[in-house]
Amino acid sequence: MRRKSLPDAPDLPPTWEPAPAEIGSGDVWDGVEAGAGVEVPEHVSDLRLQECRWTGADLSGRSFGALRVRDTEFVQCDLSGAVLDDAVLTRVVFTDCRLTGTVLSGAELTDVRISGCTADLAAFRMARASFLLVEDTSLRGADLYSFRAAHTALLGCDLTEAVLEDAQLAGTNLHGSTIADVRGALALRGCRISADQLVPVGAALLAALDVQITAAPPPVRG
Repeated sequence: MRRKSLPDAPDLPPTWEPAPAEIGSGDVWDGVEAGAGVEVPEHVSDLRLQECRWTGADLSGRSFGALRVRDTEFVQCDLSGAVLDDAVLTRVVFTDCRLTGTVLSGAELTDVRISGCTADLAAFRMARASFLLVEDTSLRGADLYSFRAAHTALLGCDLTEAVLEDAQLAGTNLHGSTIADVRGALALRGCRISADQLVPVGAALLAALDVQITAAPPPVRG
């Protein structure tokens, strides 16, 4: 039996239903293909998206309470500043999306792929992930405090100044990612890196351990 190494892809329908003109609390979208024209209010609760594709949506600054998304693709959508606290995402793909400052605190991410996105300052505080793949994505200043990751890879990402304190990242692949000036570098224990990352990761760990590089003291003369 072949061992799973990547997130499962969304199970998408062969045909799509047209999207309604607006979306509201308690709505359920099933097999819907939506574009930029859907009207989205500032606050939406108990929204369910399943087997959908949403392209070019402006969801910036919106608040989605109790969001549940399954087998869905977001393509070139703007979710900057959107609040998705405690969302449950299963087999979801974000491609070329803007996730700057997006709040996913306490979210549950299973078989999620984030590709070619901008997610600077995104918040994953106390979120849980299983089979999460983030690739070619900027995560500068992202907040991963107490983030729990299993079977996760952050490949070719920029983690400069990311907050890693109390995160559990053992086994996470970080190949090709920039790791500089991170907070809580000891959370990198058990991560996997490539040889060309030895120096920056070593510097981050030395800083976390408060190891100081100083000039040698003068010799003691007897």
